[in-house]
Amino acid sequence: LDSGPVTIEQRPERIVSLSASHTEMLYAIGAGEQVVGTDLTSNYPPAAQATAKIDAFQFSIEEVAALEPDLVILAFDFQGEGEALSALGIPFLVLGPPDSLFTAFSQLSLVGAVSDHRMETEQVLDDLYLQLDRIQRAAYRIRGRTFYHEVDETLYSATSASFIGDLYRTLGLVNIADTAGLDSPFPQLSPEFIIDQNPEFIFLADANFGVTVESVAARPGWDTLTAVTGGKVVALDGDLAGRWGPRTVELMDAILAAVEERL
Repeated sequence: LDSGPVTIEQRPERIVSLSASHTEMLYAIGAGEQVVGTDLTSNYPPAAQATAKIDAFQFSIEEVAALEPDLVILAFDFQGEGEALSALGIPFLVLGPPDSLFTAFSQLSLVGAVSDHRMETEQVLDDLYLQLDRIQRAAYRIRGRTFYHEVDETLYSATSASFIGDLYRTLGLVNIADTAGLDSPFPQLSPEFIIDQNPEFIFLADANFGVTVESVAARPGWDTLTAVTGGKVVALDGDLAGRWGPRTVELMDAILAAVEERL
């Protein structure tokens, strides 16, 4: 719990979620009717789009307070959100980006507890663990393949110390960013390093922002990469790749299928 201890004395009935990941969690565990506001990126499930919308990147305590929330869930506190909410006596949780599947599922369990949906959350988690077991069993066919995960076109990537990197690790794929020697779970790699590593697969988490297989191939020196010449550049769903929660197994299924189709 990134924000420290918080006391929720009764079931919250007016939840504001300023994180798309936690919005998805709330709806997945049956707490959707308690959600009265969500951030602008919360587009799933469709019901979330019908809630009041708040720009989490231009935080306004007045907008949040106007919804009379009895719980606010955030993924970040970099604009003084916690201090502003505390000043008005509004309970809140800051649940930052996890570093592993285990941490993400622990957040889901916590969201279930604070929203008073423990039983439904246990059922969701049981199903997620069953799906994860199925995926891991099938992943033996792709283990050992090397890859580069692109966060954005300035060549930021993600190591196995990040949530998204842990998904690849769980699938048995080998992350070239782990050998870059950079002290960050989201290092910026150089074009020379990527070309020298020559990954078998390239996964584009920035495809929603206009990066394409063709634009990757057009980068200087990239046209000779094994991933490019072999048709192994894969565009990911940016929402799935950028969130953690109940649809994480869908992303893992998509990665597994994409690799298998290209072997």
